[in-house]
Amino acid sequence: MKVLEEGKWKNPWSGEYVCCEKSCGAKLLVEENDLLARFDKTDENYFVCPICGRENNVPRNDLPLRLKEKLNKKRKYYDCD
Repeated sequence: MKVLEEGKWKNPWSGEYVCCEKSCGAKLLVEENDLLARFDKTDENYFVCPICGRENNVPRNDLPLRLKEKLNKKRKYYDCD
């Protein structure tokens, strides 16, 4: 099969966010490589503000499927048993 046009699957992701730390409030352009996966069962993704060091959650709905899958592969689940 030949791919005629790749579509949006490989387009780089970025988003504008404001740091949730009230005393910081930095406006940031967050890119794919800035995102981290939480190592628990919440499936949350976050970035760390480069100004104040606070962790900021990124809603799952903001991320494309390709990026969700990439982050989930990095996620480590711990079994409490």
